[in-house]
Amino acid sequence: MSDVTILFGRPHAPQFAEDRFEIEALAAEELGIEAYAIPLDPVVNGEPERALRRLPRARGRRWLYRGWMLSEEEYSALFEAMQDRGEELVVDPESFAEATYMPNYVPLLGDWTAPTRWTEGEDIREAWEVALELGPPPWIVKDHVKSAKERWYRACFVPEGSGFEDFAEVCDQLLQVRGDRFERGFVVRKYLELATLPGWSSEKRRVTDEHRLVFWEGRLVAHAPYLDVESELSNPGQFEFLGQVLGSPFFTADVARLAGGGYTVIEINDGGSSVLPEQLDPRDLYRVVAV
Repeated sequence: MSDVTILFGRPHAPQFAEDRFEIEALAAEELGIEAYAIPLDPVVNGEPERALRRLPRARGRRWLYRGWMLSEEEYSALFEAMQDRGEELVVDPESFAEATYMPNYVPLLGDWTAPTRWTEGEDIREAWEVALELGPPPWIVKDHVKSAKERWYRACFVPEGSGFEDFAEVCDQLLQVRGDRFERGFVVRKYLELATLPGWSSEKRRVTDEHRLVFWEGRLVAHAPYLDVESELSNPGQFEFLGQVLGSPFFTADVARLAGGGYTVIEINDGGSSVLPEQLDPRDLYRVVAV
């Protein structure tokens, strides 16, 4: 029996995106790992204690959060509410923030990731000024946590030859898409051309060679293609260093093969809110957690 209990968190409202946490709940049950679910709405609304009322009586458990993405403030409040009941979350708020907010982890990655600049706040002119430090576009624009890559040409990608007005339109669209979940400021990254997968890509859709890596207590413990495609990650050991440069006990890293050869780290994410790829059996992860 594991000394870690899984804490699943979901909003009350139906979601269009499938989170696959039901599959993980079945995996935990199969492996004999305790797991419970809480509603996230009270957490987001500033009442994390109310969200924890459904949990069984406290007995010094260590909880591993698996759920929808929270802000640093929301996660910290959940962490403190768990402490108040005499228990703890495996990932502390500082580690959560390090693996969630790009300005925190980009300096740790060095040349393994794209050149990056960022701002605090929503001033688009300031974002333009720091973007120019990267040289001319193409660039990628996101907030400190997420992009709007589902609206690639309208709210994410700034093509070659773009001027301030073009850039401002992308930034404005990003603000609209992210709404009240826009996190802290703009992040602008130099666009790197990624390798595509023959047989999966077409004129209408480029499928890039991306992989999600899972780290637990400093070790690379699982990985799979980010999309449900046939692709093998060559030499995954080259990324083991990430487990040493990041302090979080549970995080994921998204990496991609570059068109010109080699790999780049696209982003780091808190492990608690990272969706496992289709080809990654959650039992493989939970067997490690259960040790």
